[in-house]
Amino acid sequence: MRFARFVLIAQAMAMFGFSLAYWLWPYEMANLNGMLLMESASISHMRVYYGGLQLGLGLFLLWAMGGAERARTALVMLVIIMLALIAGRLGSLWLDGGSLLGFDLASLIYRVLAALLAAGALLGMAERTAVETQAEAHVTRRRIDDGPPKPFRLGDEPDALKAATVQQAPGPFRRGDPSMTATTDAVRSAPP
Repeated sequence: MRFARFVLIAQAMAMFGFSLAYWLWPYEMANLNGMLLMESASISHMRVYYGGLQLGLGLFLLWAMGGAERARTALVMLVIIMLALIAGRLGSLWLDGGSLLGFDLASLIYRVLAALLAAGALLGMAERTAVETQAEAHVTRRRIDDGPPKPFRLGDEPDALKAATVQQAPGPFRRGDPSMTATTDAVRSAPP
């Protein structure tokens, strides 16, 4: 779980950094990507989709560090997103004839590394969970009856209820009753 948390926090910090950069410097970040922002709508689009989306993903990754199941879900999401972005980069290189190989290569290396780290953390969590499950199987109690459930019929009662209905309820207490005297003497002589 430690390695998974490390991967999640590293990715969250990277996403927060990119989000902050897109929010504060949309022109510069767009120029780094080879885009030119001409209208105020394009600046808003850059801040919302490039900045806001990464902020939301980073917050989700931080939230996921709270438990093993959440971390597993976040790692799966991270692997899928990174693999989709890798496929997009490779498709872009293929469609553009490899003209932007230097620009796309740095982004591609980052995405591959992030996907491999997330997949490694996910596999590490799966192996640890399997070992813990086997250890817990030896500790857990067995049920009394491991057979299939029996159908219920009207009038069926558990054995404890049958035994309780056969016994008679005690009668009212009478002073000097010899059957009750032995019981009260035993209660009085018991240590507190």
